[in-house]
Amino acid sequence: MVAANFIPRTSFSAPTLPRAYFLGHHAKAIRKMREMTASIDLVYEVRDARAPLSTRNTIFDSIVGAKPRIVVYTKKDLSAIHPEMFRVWHPRGDYCIVNTHDHTSVRRLVKMSEMLCDSRESFFGLKVMIMGMPNVGKSSLLNTLRHAGVGGRKAAKTGALAGVTRNISTYVRIHEDPDILVYDTPGVSLPKTMDADTMLTLSTIGSVNIGLVDPTVQADYLLYQLNLVDPSGSLYVKYSMPTNDVEEFLTSYCLRMHRLTKGGYPDLLGAATHWVDRWRKGLEGRIAFDDFKNPNAYKEWEAMHDEQRRRERGRQSDQKFRVA
Repeated sequence: MVAANFIPRTSFSAPTLPRAYFLGHHAKAIRKMREMTASIDLVYEVRDARAPLSTRNTIFDSIVGAKPRIVVYTKKDLSAIHPEMFRVWHPRGDYCIVNTHDHTSVRRLVKMSEMLCDSRESFFGLKVMIMGMPNVGKSSLLNTLRHAGVGGRKAAKTGALAGVTRNISTYVRIHEDPDILVYDTPGVSLPKTMDADTMLTLSTIGSVNIGLVDPTVQADYLLYQLNLVDPSGSLYVKYSMPTNDVEEFLTSYCLRMHRLTKGGYPDLLGAATHWVDRWRKGLEGRIAFDDFKNPNAYKEWEAMHDEQRRRERGRQSDQKFRVA
């Protein structure tokens, strides 16, 4: 069923999209995090291993400052990015890749935290704050850490939609001797995403309100990304021949999944929603977003963000000058 002459798209032409998903409780959470930072010893900054760059929030850099930080990539079991790439992006080793469904995968994170605790003396143990964008797996990580460390019931509510956690929790003990106490926090989005691709990625993985982007556009972007991961089309071969045409794919998907309207026509919108959701939940396999094959992607992302920030400051200065 694989077309030998199929050539995947090398770029995606995105329609006009909203660039922001910054809500009132996001701003409130940032203020509270800043207040609490002085009493925190360590930060777990959580990112989605499927989209390691898009789920990086630079607001946290100003909150964390010089505090020790471990970047925790969750959803390891859903990511098609080779583990070696994370090592290249983090040469200092200040990261950990975890599967929150597997207690053994969080042991390295606990060990890294213990090592930091051993290097300092504190009567109250080690106090950790979890930060991350919405729906990257913060609460699931906390629950897995608790079960792996001290056992007991779930410590935090989890869900498949962005924004399940709305308030900063009281601490949760995840380890004894030494005591490691963790605070969960609400997911916080950027006031404005870097570009349309970032918003498409965040909506496709469910890190922003999925209603912000049309389901067919999400499906089209997912199709584009799957073809980049594997140009043979094998990641969706059970539904369709390799294709760059989302309508062609969704029509085939409808026929194979029996998603038809009462008149017998393909339910393309319903199929788009259903198919993307299956990938979002990990029911279809592993996926990767961002420039996941580029060893220099991390540095290039930082350089692009710094340039964007300089331009924004320049525009603000120009506006102040005109007003004056």
